Amino acid sequence: MTVRSLDGHRTAVAEALAPGPVLDVLLGDTAGATLAEDLIASQAMPAVPIAARDGYAVASADVAAAHPGAPVRLPVSHDVSFDSRSPRRHVPRAAARIPSGAPVPMGADAVVALADTDQGVARVGIAHSVHPGDGVRPAGFDATAGDVIVRAGTRIGPRQIAVAAALGRSRLHVRPVPRVVIMAVGDELVEPGAVRPGGGVPESTTHMLASLVLETGAKAYRVGAVSDDPLRLRSTLEDQLVRADVMITTGGLSDGVHDTVADVLARMGGFEAVDLQLRPVGRHGLGTISAGSRDIPVIALPGAPAGAALAFEAYVRQALRALCGHPDVERPVFRARVRKTWVVPPGLVTAMPVVVDHQDHDLPAVTPVGADALALTDLARADALVWSGPQESVVHPGDIVECTAWGG
Repeated sequence: MTVRSLDGHRTAVAEALAPGPVLDVLLGDTAGATLAEDLIASQAMPAVPIAARDGYAVASADVAAAHPGAPVRLPVSHDVSFDSRSPRRHVPRAAARIPSGAPVPMGADAVVALADTDQGVARVGIAHSVHPGDGVRPAGFDATAGDVIVRAGTRIGPRQIAVAAALGRSRLHVRPVPRVVIMAVGDELVEPGAVRPGGGVPESTTHMLASLVLETGAKAYRVGAVSDDPLRLRSTLEDQLVRADVMITTGGLSDGVHDTVADVLARMGGFEAVDLQLRPVGRHGLGTISAGSRDIPVIALPGAPAGAALAFEAYVRQALRALCGHPDVERPVFRARVRKTWVVPPGLVTAMPVVVDHQDHDLPAVTPVGADALALTDLARADALVWSGPQESVVHPGDIVECTAWGG
């Protein structure tokens, strides 16, 4: 058994989850991944002025006198197309039919909307005047050459994919989405809503952890409750290796004869059970499972939902966000004034959930929940965490503390 400080364990977990190489991925497969390069415009977007609407390209001066009672009639010189052989120069005192997105012929400075014309083919009647630039997207409207459009570290979604496609990128350099398999170990556990003879404990921890994993940007695969039986546990772990980049287990770590996680994981690769200097107290662990050419890191968390949630916040969340490639791995911090006393015991880092109840002058006020014993319902009520210790101290009403925002 290893006794470890929170800082030491956080470092060990971060090293176990060190990001792998950046991948060159087809654009259509990048959704959810993290961009590992800046997306830079190599030229102006668009490179030339383009029509912002379907209509007729004109010189605005040629239709300055147009109004509904006396439309200006112009010959239609040609149809503008996207073909490079299409005429690129405007014919004076004429109009050119143009579709949205097509390059505006040189010499034209506006596009008259179809609705403001009689949509003529050989000649067109234009019922409204236009100003220079009307109906035209100028060169560089979206970006100028050298602009950083999307920065490295951005999680790729539909909008970023659209920008990359507009830049002509068919592939991107990305940090892939880590796949995290989550399972709870214990014969007493049952799925929520399930019944069995003799009762059971509804399994809630992995439901919570799956949501927390998704929040980091990783992909969560929740297995649910797994038996303590060593053969069944090993079989389940082996079955999950094909889709796991990281595995998280909860429970099964105490010194009881029925708790088998440490022994099974040690036989499958290597495992170290850890008594962590973190309050609320619980057994933790870190190891690997050998899977052919890969070693899959395994993080073992306490089985109690409160202990697992605070452990995840203490050292798992940051490591997963770094694995995803996010530049910001910490939650936002804010200052608040304390409403109620709590004690920080010596030798332990204390994670105190707090409720933000209302403003106190220029600062929000916070009240601790579960100061004596943390219940699952306290987690549901908490808005933030206050980290204290390992030095012994007493937090008094009126003290100013730093809080990490907690929530989606």
